[in-house]
Amino acid sequence: MSPAPIVDHYTTGTLFYTIPPADGSKPYTNINSSASGVRETNISLNPVNVKINNIRTTSTPIGLDVTGFDVQTVPSPFSQNHENFLDEERVQSEYYDEIRAALLKATGAKEVFIFDHTIRRRTPQTVDDNPSTRQPVARVHVDQTTIAAYNRVRRHLGDRAEELLKNRFQLINVWRPIQHAASDHPLAVSSYKSIQQKDLLATTLVYPPPLPNGETYSVTHDPSHEWYYVKDMTVDEILFIKCFDTEGLKDDSGVALLTPHTAFEDPNTPADAPLRQSIEVRCLVFF
Repeated sequence: MSPAPIVDHYTTGTLFYTIPPADGSKPYTNINSSASGVRETNISLNPVNVKINNIRTTSTPIGLDVTGFDVQTVPSPFSQNHENFLDEERVQSEYYDEIRAALLKATGAKEVFIFDHTIRRRTPQTVDDNPSTRQPVARVHVDQTTIAAYNRVRRHLGDRAEELLKNRFQLINVWRPIQHAASDHPLAVSSYKSIQQKDLLATTLVYPPPLPNGETYSVTHDPSHEWYYVKDMTVDEILFIKCFDTEGLKDDSGVALLTPHTAFEDPNTPADAPLRQSIEVRCLVFF
């Protein structure tokens, strides 16, 4: 792959969109790989080279309600020692508190419930078949559909769910690099303003029993999509990625409903850049 032009305000990269099943059946993909190392699915990928704007230098207004994503500098005491992320119990008991506080401040919400997280450490040739070996996801997607977001509230909040669902709620992922800047395989996000409903394909995410299946959005390509990333995002920065917002369902609200995202290979990344490590924390945000 030849290097893209070295321009501070953008790069170019190949993003992998979805080609829906030719037989018209509902798309599905397995969360884990099979014994042969292949993740079973009935969708095909459509690689498209796109311009990806650098959020650090863009003049385009961004924000959770505007584009569906935002980046903030939020130093993390927990993250100062990357080995802390090797302790799952401490991640949940200490790092979750930092993320909860950051989201409450960023959104003005009344309550944040964190239901899980994923740590990714890129290792070439690793089979991505269990939580300890999760790799960056190089496919354009949205983690939750509208149905899946509501199901998440009912699944995790139990008896409180119906009362909470009477008011606005959001599902937001909070993404942060671990140990070093995420120059290798950074994360790209697409402005909701450039997305149309026809671009979103509800896709069954198949979990191993006894876990219930989930539902995500795969995304088909449209040349009007606008893409952004944070060049050399540091461990002191977090990226808010909106997966759902009840306010965004209203036709006249002007509020972003979601933002597709994907890892991508930046041709301008130095060959000696350390392999990407990151954590994403998935949160239900109630108003």
